[in-house]
Amino acid sequence: MIKLYTAASDRFDVYYNQALEKYLLDQVKDDEVILYLWRNDRTVVIGKNQDAYSECKTETLSADGGFLARRISGGGAVYHDKGNLNFTFICKRDLFDISRQDQIILNALDHLGIHAEKNGRNDLVIEGRKFSGHAYYRGKENCFHHGTIMLEVDEEALERYLYVSLAKLHSKAVKSVRSRVINLKQVKEDLNLDMLQKALIASFEEMYQNKAEACPVDEAAVMKERDFFSSEEWIYGPSVNLKFRKEARFDWGTVRILYDLEDDRISDLKIYTDAMDHDLAKDLEEKLIGTKLSELMLSDDETGDVIRILKEEEYEI
Repeated sequence: MIKLYTAASDRFDVYYNQALEKYLLDQVKDDEVILYLWRNDRTVVIGKNQDAYSECKTETLSADGGFLARRISGGGAVYHDKGNLNFTFICKRDLFDISRQDQIILNALDHLGIHAEKNGRNDLVIEGRKFSGHAYYRGKENCFHHGTIMLEVDEEALERYLYVSLAKLHSKAVKSVRSRVINLKQVKEDLNLDMLQKALIASFEEMYQNKAEACPVDEAAVMKERDFFSSEEWIYGPSVNLKFRKEARFDWGTVRILYDLEDDRISDLKIYTDAMDHDLAKDLEEKLIGTKLSELMLSDDETGDVIRILKEEEYEI
């Protein structure tokens, strides 16, 4: 029988909460699934392969006392505040099942009288409006599936702190960020955080047919991880000053490419993307740096799309 554990952070510090998530990821055993629930205060979290300055209005966020964080999963930038409940399902690869994990959330809401459904690559929606965005991390053995659940998030802050490309809005046929999201309290006015948490845990136990126990935590180990997640080196990354820049949007995500050429050879390359594959940018950079543009061969995948951008004289969003 699969052993179930729950963990809940009582802190609103994004770097501590990320550190606890990573600690739980490293500790999970073969026959275990962990449900971790957590909240942050006024935070923008960007995907592993995104450019902080292109996704977040960093000066405005900082002036308002907010925080910028980078996660180890792929995907795009999201805004968190105390009106948003974050969840993480953590387990080994052989137990990792995104459809089942999504269904736990959908069943929990159904028990609360809210009908929701999955839409697109990583969203849960109510009547076409997003209330939950998801991202994934797949290590060699350990995996997690995490995301947001908008209970009563400050919707004005989404546009105050986030840059969202017009191409992304157009692809979803909406005019603004706020018009494509919805808070659960707009659907069920009497819903509160305690009700939502209890429903999620009950649905989690129902799905795996077992009772969950509280997961033990080594606080000293978590605090060591926090140092990494709070470092400017991790959050902002190295500065990049390359001559050429191209962008495009595909079904798998938006990609921004900065690169230098020397005699038709790619001498340096930096890829920013909100693709769900957290290793995609690194893999492409390692594959393409040092190669000649004229020798690159097209293919019907993400690599082919990136090569197509590089080979075209004009390829913009």
